[in-house]
Amino acid sequence: MEITRKIIHVDMDAFFAQIEQRDNPGYKNRPLIVGGPLNRGVVSTASYEARKYGVHSGMPLSRAKRLCPRGTYVPVDMEKYLGESMKIREIFYQFTPLVEIIGCDEGFLDVTGCERLFGNVLEIARKIKGSIYEKTNLTSSAGLGPNKFLAKLASNMGKPNGLTVLQDSEKVMERIRKLPVSYIWGVGHVTGRELRSMGIETIGDLAHTPVELIEARFGELGIIMHQMAHGIDNRKVIPNREAKSIGREITYRRDIDDISILSSTLLLLSQKIARNMRHKGCRGRVVTLKLRFSDFKTISRRMTLKEHTYGIFDIHRSSLALLRSVDLDRKKIRLIGVSVSKLENTFGFSDLLDSSRSRDESLTEAIDIISRRFGEGKLTLARIIERDDIMD
Repeated sequence: MEITRKIIHVDMDAFFAQIEQRDNPGYKNRPLIVGGPLNRGVVSTASYEARKYGVHSGMPLSRAKRLCPRGTYVPVDMEKYLGESMKIREIFYQFTPLVEIIGCDEGFLDVTGCERLFGNVLEIARKIKGSIYEKTNLTSSAGLGPNKFLAKLASNMGKPNGLTVLQDSEKVMERIRKLPVSYIWGVGHVTGRELRSMGIETIGDLAHTPVELIEARFGELGIIMHQMAHGIDNRKVIPNREAKSIGREITYRRDIDDISILSSTLLLLSQKIARNMRHKGCRGRVVTLKLRFSDFKTISRRMTLKEHTYGIFDIHRSSLALLRSVDLDRKKIRLIGVSVSKLENTFGFSDLLDSSRSRDESLTEAIDIISRRFGEGKLTLARIIERDDIMD
């Protein structure tokens, strides 16, 4: 007999904006837009107050400014957001090992069989939401269902700070069929436009359209969408695989051709990547540099190191060498990024003698410990440029 799965989808409410409103009381109950740089970047997150003006994620900031001229605009602070994200992930894993993380602000949990430990699925969802609020003072929305589609749909329907249960009963499906087809997984702007050209506006319209027509237009995706319109979703919650690379990138407020500024940016990125690698317990051997020029042309260069490392200056020296290998004559850079790949796990090495770490890695660890103990900004590496010149 097939077991009915118990799936929970947890999604943080306007995650980046909510963190900023928590940390800055003056931002509360105000339209707040996180993103940047202004007139060049896009909206990362808009508070619910800003969404009333039509502002949404992915919108160019220049347009958001026209829609909400009196809104508060703040830059992305990804280090802070990732820190909160890690706290939330740790809570997920307290309830089940079957966790599939989606981005930094949402995830699926398969809690089938966990009821004896934590109560029924509704109680588990309440405990997760409560733990998140207790640890971070942030609200989340949770959706419960027998599959990933219904669980995610439930969390979306209950926002913000909601807890919604959707089962594949006829009564529930009747309600779902009235929703716009955009609620179906995989239906973005392009697919939605094509569906509307076929006269399909709602999930019910999609369910009542012969699957052969949908498959002919969209292939295998069409079959999956059609099944979801009937409440069917056979996708499993797949625990996330280990990261293949760790990287960061920065978009400048103005195009840059000054090598000293570029070098300082690489040092800043290297520090962030090194800290992230140390926290994840890994070293890397391949360093990749990414450049986007003022004409939006994007290139990448990579280098393989002699040994694996998570050292700040190992990463910086390599990325700087890659930068100098690029012909920058009469070219200005809009975006610069660094990533480290070919990762190996270092857990298990931590109790070895200090000789197992390079001098650079020991220095990286010392910098990280000081930063965590006394706060960010108390120790700054020489030549790191001011944040006013850049935007994550």
